[in-house]
Amino acid sequence: MSFASEVKKELLSLEDESKETQKAMLLGILQGSSSIVISQSKPKIVVKSYILSLIQKANFILKQDYDIDTTIKYNTEKNINKLKYYYLEINTYVNEIIKEYNLSPLVELKMTHPLLQNSTCRNAFVRGMFIAKGSINDPRKNCYHFEISCKSLELAQIIQKIVMNSQITNAKIKVRKTSYVVYIKKSEEISSMLALIGAASGVFYFEDSRIFRDFSNMANRVANCDLANVKRTTLVARKQLQMIKHLKRIDKFDTMPVRLQTIALMREEYPESTLEELSEYSSNLFGKKLSKSGISHCFQDLLRYYEEVTKKNI
Repeated sequence: MSFASEVKKELLSLEDESKETQKAMLLGILQGSSSIVISQSKPKIVVKSYILSLIQKANFILKQDYDIDTTIKYNTEKNINKLKYYYLEINTYVNEIIKEYNLSPLVELKMTHPLLQNSTCRNAFVRGMFIAKGSINDPRKNCYHFEISCKSLELAQIIQKIVMNSQITNAKIKVRKTSYVVYIKKSEEISSMLALIGAASGVFYFEDSRIFRDFSNMANRVANCDLANVKRTTLVARKQLQMIKHLKRIDKFDTMPVRLQTIALMREEYPESTLEELSEYSSNLFGKKLSKSGISHCFQDLLRYYEEVTKKNI
């Protein structure tokens, strides 16, 4: 089961909600998963989902207010995926349900809706929208991404406003074919979003995965940095050895100051060592320990000497 499916399963199993909060969540579910179908000159509401527990939840909440006779059915998509989906057909109290849950395609949902008048219900509405039309990447496998797909720009803007009022400031909207997507990419804000919709276990998993992934990325960066430093040290040391070899070949090595001869001999003795390692070995040849900075200055002076000598011999 995917991480998104696990989160939706957790959200659908939440208990001890007030009736008002349950209806606010149902508002989100119906806004995301329902459609109005005209059959034999009469309208009916069809709620469709790949998640059976979503259909069961919608059916349970509706029956608390309406004496509806419903049947949960299933079918299989006629495309290459052949996915099984479930649907709930509502044939009675249709006009009343359409009006209460603002399902008419001609009337946009607004923040003034009776079920969106407090923060608890607004969060429950976003929860319902996520269950119906949301997705979240597994933080251990993919990039950080949370999204809710909406049928209209107005619906997307309502979700964005609710989210941003909860201090999640980077919720953005983009157009995707015939829908509008509210999405978040910052890991900290995705974690806050999971908390907002009530996915406590999802938050723990996400945070644990985020810490593990960030630690792994940091370790990789350090390893890559170390590798780059090794390559750079090897290249510099190779150039220094070539420079020393050339000075000996043109009989200019013995005319160098003793300090430069000593640093050159140390490089020959430790051809792959870093400045820090050479600093540790320096007391063997110099009679005292030189700092990394002192070793570096010696090599800089050796380079200047080499450039002066080779320039004169051109």
